[in-house]
Amino acid sequence: MSAILTPTGARILDTNNNGVVSGHPAAMACLLGDGLVIPHNGDGGTHWITEAGWTALDTWRQKNGSTPAPLTTTILPKLPKTQHEAIVSAANRPDQRVPGRDDNDVYSAGEKWFRGPTLRAVKTAGYATEFESGYSLYLTPLGREYARQRGNVDVRRRRFVIVACGDKKRPHPGFNEFGNANAGYPAGELYVGDYHVSLRSAADALTHPSMIRILSMLHGLVDLKRPLMPYDVTSGDPKAITPERLARHTASLGVHDADVIFLGGKDYADLLRPSIPHLLTPLTGGMGMHRGLCRQAREGAELRKSWWARAAELHETQTAN
Repeated sequence: MSAILTPTGARILDTNNNGVVSGHPAAMACLLGDGLVIPHNGDGGTHWITEAGWTALDTWRQKNGSTPAPLTTTILPKLPKTQHEAIVSAANRPDQRVPGRDDNDVYSAGEKWFRGPTLRAVKTAGYATEFESGYSLYLTPLGREYARQRGNVDVRRRRFVIVACGDKKRPHPGFNEFGNANAGYPAGELYVGDYHVSLRSAADALTHPSMIRILSMLHGLVDLKRPLMPYDVTSGDPKAITPERLARHTASLGVHDADVIFLGGKDYADLLRPSIPHLLTPLTGGMGMHRGLCRQAREGAELRKSWWARAAELHETQTAN
């Protein structure tokens, strides 16, 4: 006989990252005791869903509907001061990162960061997790719930906007006196075609620059600061990015726990959809219509709001299946 899931247990299992879950220690202890999860990496903070766990979650969905009950209906206990500050600080960031000493852009900017013991504590408690082992921590759904309850922060899932790259790029930067190529351009400055510029203008209005990624046919998903050299790779080229490679990029961004809008053409969207089933593609028609919709999104807050509402609805329906 399979274990009977509580609403909290169902929500924890439902928000898994390829079978890896985290949550409040008490809830995780119950799931572990019922044989629904086993420890992952031996760190005590994350667990694998077992076959019995998947069966229990499927049974829950059949009985209660595709979406488990809300993450929590109780008041979460107040964390120690520094851990509390770490969660609330992350909730006020667009990327919801819990910054540590190794987060160079945060450290170099003189922003607040947190030491290893604090990072380990919030991870073990299930309030933050890594999307890539050894990298930055980001808030989990439980972490956002804590920030709402204890920090009075109106925080929701992160909002990514992905835009297609463009054929027209800045010229080669030339070579120095030693014959080596000069530094390339930040990805956000490399593409200069009118179509890409219109996509970027809408993206800039939709979300924070840290949450914008460019889908490069050569490099995959790149952030705006990444240095790139001009290149000539298009769809169908042997060097072009594949859905399989993109799946690694999307996993490292944790898009399973984010609302995602894509601005660009169908060929690009088709590359993303296998790993982002909840991808919203609001642009219709040809390139001229795309540019018109991007202009409307840039100028109209109501249109941007409606796109994010649709993206959130897609996340709720697609990730629950």
